[in-house]
Amino acid sequence: MNVLRRVSAVLVCTALLLGIAASASSSTSGIYFMAVNEKIHEMTPENMPMVVGGVLYVPYTLLSIRDTGINLGVSAQYSTTRRTVLVSNGHLAVTFNLQANNAYDPQGNVMAGVRAVVRNSMVFLPIAWICAHFGEISYTASRTPYGTLVRVTNDAAILNDAAFIDAANGILRDNLISYQQAVSQQEDPSVEPSSEPTVQPDSGPIVYLGFLTGTAAEPIAQQLESLNQRAVFFFSVQQLPESDDLVRRLVGAGHTVALDLSGSTVSDCVQQAREGSRLLSDIARCPVYIVRANNLTEDARAQLAQEGWAVWAPTLWAGDVSSASQLLAQLSYSQPNYVEAACETQYQSMLTSALRSLAGSEYRLYQAVPSAL
Repeated sequence: MNVLRRVSAVLVCTALLLGIAASASSSTSGIYFMAVNEKIHEMTPENMPMVVGGVLYVPYTLLSIRDTGINLGVSAQYSTTRRTVLVSNGHLAVTFNLQANNAYDPQGNVMAGVRAVVRNSMVFLPIAWICAHFGEISYTASRTPYGTLVRVTNDAAILNDAAFIDAANGILRDNLISYQQAVSQQEDPSVEPSSEPTVQPDSGPIVYLGFLTGTAAEPIAQQLESLNQRAVFFFSVQQLPESDDLVRRLVGAGHTVALDLSGSTVSDCVQQAREGSRLLSDIARCPVYIVRANNLTEDARAQLAQEGWAVWAPTLWAGDVSSASQLLAQLSYSQPNYVEAACETQYQSMLTSALRSLAGSEYRLYQAVPSAL
């Protein structure tokens, strides 16, 4: 009789546990967490991965070194002006065009059946397709007690999925709680709106920064990073071999490394660009899309662009002003500002002051990408 009671008790407990597990599984079936190697990427109602038509989509920020702090070797950069996302690994590139609802390679060939999707102003990319196309990263989708963990990894990952999920258990739990609180606040009409004024992110001048590499390149890059900003740094083909450590440091921090071409003809510039592209690939596996060719006429720069390069065309030279206030006063509100500056010691103080202002809420400071030029 005692044995029967014990067996019955075990069966009841088992049923209860299964019921609780089923309830938990049901309540978190639509929850997706994100991680890159051994780092959890914060999940919010705006950026949570989603399944559309049987395809798993993740926010482009999961592949952005600026957002995750991890260089996967495959990066994603969003251009608000062109509404495109560029995904590249230094050898291959794909542009997702949100307006045309398609994706294409640098030659303009459209990828059949491939597109990005947008939800709440966040751009999402098909992660399985990206992993298969580039081949350098992979992803897994693992069930946890709190939801499904989507993990993107490369060769630098240390822990397997089981060990990582075990180590990240507390972070996943806290992330779920934060997510549920955020959803509740969005749905609860009794929640009072914030009394703080809302800053409109699209109200100020659009600014892209391009720096000619010089003696102050590293401190200026550090200043940008301290403000959570990035920029384009131009190197001549001759500078690249002697600046390999700086190039790797800039690429690793999420800046764009571009080429400063000195040729006086389109053919000379194309030859220099190809040589610089080869050098950058050897130094940092870094793709080259942006070039500066100030010795060319406007028509010649247009021809260079037809050869497949994004040609930087500055609208404001920082060397023409003597103070940060003068620089800011010359910015246009009606069109993007491509501000060019030399990373030299005599300009460092002025640029540091200008960067602090540009990183504020009044301005829209972006990292230049090919589709933005």
